[in-house]
Parts: sequence; C-alpha cells; structure tokens
Amino acid sequence: MIPKTKEERLEVVNKIIREIASRGREFFYDERKNRYAEMVIEKGKVYFIDDYTGERVYAYNTVQNARRGFSQGGTMWGLINDFREFIVKGEYTNHNNGYGGLYCPHWGYPKEDMQAIISLAKDLGYLES
Repeated sequence: MIPKTKEERLEVVNKIIREIASRGREFFYDERKNRYAEMVIEKGKVYFIDDYTGERVYAYNTVQNARRGFSQGGTMWGLINDFREFIVKGEYTNHNNGYGGLYCPHWGYPKEDMQAIISLAKDLGYLES
C-alpha cells in the first residue's frame, strides 16, 4: 500500500536510498565525506541532496536544470525522477523515467543485493507486491 502523505512517501524513498547506499557499489554514499544522499521537500518542491557534491539538486527533468550538481549517471537520474514522481503523485512510478528503475539489470550490484533492495521497496509500498 502506498503511504498517504508526501512526507511518508519521502521517508520511504530515503529508506530505499539508504539501502542502495549500503550495498553493492554504494551508489548514493560518499565514503570520503561519510555522507549519504537524500531527498527533501522544501516549499512544496522535491530536491535531491547529492552525496558527493552536497548540492541541492532540483529533481525534475528540465532543459534549464540539466542535472546540475548531480554526481551520478543517467540510470540513477532516472531513478531519482521516479522517486520524485512517487513522492509528489503518490502512485507507483518505478521505471517511468527510463532505465528500469529498481529492476534495472545494469547497476553492477550483486543479484542478492538487488533482491534485498527490491524486497525492502515492496515492504515499504514503493513497488507493487
């Protein structure tokens, strides 16, 4: 079941980000700075706080935005936009923004790590069971 409020959905997404950061290649975690990425809501808009740059990234695909301050690649940018859409709309959004979302086979994570991430996402209501 999808959480009802934006704040609850934000909490779900940040838990998934932490799980991704604690496994495999540790996307969304910068060891040198001991910093995790996270998503925040400010004045009704959703932003991504980048783990490497520390910058607040406007989590919307726009020509003007062009992913400024985002240190990951296109696959993770698509996932971040899926997360933003989930937070804002309160609907299942995995892979709406390309690359397969959490089911993407191209992360270079071990299969068991991907299964753990997917399982958590289902338990939290981000993915359909």
